[in-house]
Amino acid sequence: ALYALGLFQGSGTAYGSGYDLEVASTRIMGVVMFLRLIGEEQAALASTAVNPFVDTPAWCDRYVAYAYAKGYTNGIGTNAAGQLCFAPDRKISAEEYMTLILRALGYTDSGAAPDFTWDTAISKSVAWGILTSGEQAMLAQSEFLRAQIVYLSYFSLNAPMKSGGVLLERTVSSGGPSRSQFEQVMAGVTVSRL
Repeated sequence: ALYALGLFQGSGTAYGSGYDLEVASTRIMGVVMFLRLIGEEQAALASTAVNPFVDTPAWCDRYVAYAYAKGYTNGIGTNAAGQLCFAPDRKISAEEYMTLILRALGYTDSGAAPDFTWDTAISKSVAWGILTSGEQAMLAQSEFLRAQIVYLSYFSLNAPMKSGGVLLERTVSSGGPSRSQFEQVMAGVTVSRL
């Protein structure tokens, strides 16, 4: 469904579905998937924001520059020379990906009274009705793979925004597929949530 909506792309491998769902997700995969999910990939690719990270390859320059400028990601800190790093090839955790989702839903993890912290992103998501307790258990028991990024992304589309509405509405208004496209594709999905 996400592929049909243009929110997920295959990896180009010549075997299986070409999605590499059994492969561990990296931080850059997470950011790219997240920007597609919220309908901001084209805005990212057209962005003129400065990339503050010294360790990102050219192909993902626009993605990370945009994500940093929008406050979606802060990187992992600085290296010994004091330069900001992103660690694009480091595995992304479920908590890190849910942090991106929660930020898109309007929750904050900074300031004087944050709604959550990265290490409470999963438990808070359950409390706020974004994830189920079954999904929390699944994420705790398995390695965070591309399959889990796809699963969380798809079901986050109908997750409640902090200010009302659902994420899908934000995706539509940000340049993603139309509401009718979402409805048509999602009507064919028969997967149950855990």
